[in-house]
Amino acid sequence: MKLDAATLKWRVVLEDYVSVLEVAPNLGQAVAGSLAGDVVLVSTSDGSSEVLQSHEMGALSAAWSSDGRRLAVGGQDGVVRVYDEEGSPVQAIQVSGWATALAWAPEETMLAIGAGRSLKVVDENGAELHDFNEQMSTVTDVAWSPDGTRVGAAAYAGISWHDVAGPRSGRSRRFNWKGSLLALAVSPDGKWACAGAQDSTVHLWKLWSGRELSMGGYPSKIERLAFRPDGRWLAVACLGDLTVWDFGKRGPAGTTPAASSGHQKHIEDLAWAPSGKWLATGGADGRTIVWPTPDKAGEDLRSVSVFDSEVPTSRLRWVSDENLLIARADGEVSSATL
Repeated sequence: MKLDAATLKWRVVLEDYVSVLEVAPNLGQAVAGSLAGDVVLVSTSDGSSEVLQSHEMGALSAAWSSDGRRLAVGGQDGVVRVYDEEGSPVQAIQVSGWATALAWAPEETMLAIGAGRSLKVVDENGAELHDFNEQMSTVTDVAWSPDGTRVGAAAYAGISWHDVAGPRSGRSRRFNWKGSLLALAVSPDGKWACAGAQDSTVHLWKLWSGRELSMGGYPSKIERLAFRPDGRWLAVACLGDLTVWDFGKRGPAGTTPAASSGHQKHIEDLAWAPSGKWLATGGADGRTIVWPTPDKAGEDLRSVSVFDSEVPTSRLRWVSDENLLIARADGEVSSATL
């Protein structure tokens, strides 16, 4: 279907390719940023928006704190800007390189910043708490353990895990890998760290023991992966294909993923609905597809909704199980109803 008056609630337009789209924990606000550097705070109910400070060389990352009181936005200009929930500036943090990855701790208001070869942790007002400098290479992604005691940075040659609380605070541990890791996700139960790799594999580590497992057979690099909110399923995008791995019971070893092939070009983003009932994928072919969550491993997934456009989809985020935000390469962000 096309996005029309029956499905479209509102739209806002940024200046260029939408590179950043994140929804606040209360689902009432979203932040969107483009490669032109403009950043807006948007009401998800009606699309009314407020312009935030721009990043002259492009916006690259954004994250909301778990309580929704803080928003961080980073860019190619080497600046991370922290705002309160009303969009008022709190602090501007200078970093050594592009601010490619941001993540707030699950409970405490601590922000992890991956920029260049450094990983910094700051408090809600931008004051530095930890500086884990000289990572193995340029940081591509960051993620927290569910208990907030450890933060990880993915890069070429593996993941570096750093303790930020308790008696081991300040200590580090590495999960080595011979290639480049491009994306990092930690399961909500804290058992698994999963990384998409340049060598066309998804590599897994047991988060505390370090035991390893690889899932191969992919035709290209893995840049997008995400756990369902309850941790049962891991969605992985590769080119135009979607695979969904079962992490129930003993994990995915020896199983076949649920799968689909609904895109004619590579998948740019994927996102689970808040309840985990639906999974959305957006592609360079302009298609946004909504899939049901699998019932079992090896299932052949069939779409429940398809939104077509002549413009590539760039980012996706859910506001509710019936409402999806779709961002595109021409700068448009729209709210669609299933």
